Amino acid sequence: MNDEYMLEGCRKNDRNCQRQLYEKYFRPMAWICYRYVRDREVADDLVHEGFVKVFRRIDSFKNEGSFEGWVKRIMINCCLDHLRKGKRRPDEISVEGVAEPQSDEHDALADLQAEYILEKIQELPTIPRTVFNLNVIEGYPHKDIAQMMKIKESTSRAYLTEAKQLLRESLKKVVNQTERRLYHG
Repeated sequence: MNDEYMLEGCRKNDRNCQRQLYEKYFRPMAWICYRYVRDREVADDLVHEGFVKVFRRIDSFKNEGSFEGWVKRIMINCCLDHLRKGKRRPDEISVEGVAEPQSDEHDALADLQAEYILEKIQELPTIPRTVFNLNVIEGYPHKDIAQMMKIKESTSRAYLTEAKQLLRESLKKVVNQTERRLYHG
């Protein structure tokens, strides 16, 4: 079933089309939400909340741009709203079960690297992590981030600098530990 058909069905409140659209986009949207909140259950809740908004606002999608991009924007806004409200659960870092298993060794290595990087991003404090995700991962300029987060552009840049510095320090520690193990056996 293609997106156009599913969209038309969703506009008519066809539960089958809603289910298929949800199943198609759940995983990529969960990844997006997980980058913003550390708790997988909270991220899943935000995806569910986002899809409720998608189905309620489906008539406002005018086929300008990609549908996936429109859904993604709703998910990001749900995450930002959640972070603004301060409704965070205790910080836990867990990427277990998030990546799909791959049979190819290269893909498995790439998945491990992606999980590791995601884990390091998850270790960042909330605001620098959010700015990092919006700028580096999503590609938003600081002007847009400042508006979304209700901060100054210069503050957005400062948080991005902080996030990059913290990631750099974290990766240096890992490299140093690995070098010590290699050389001191």
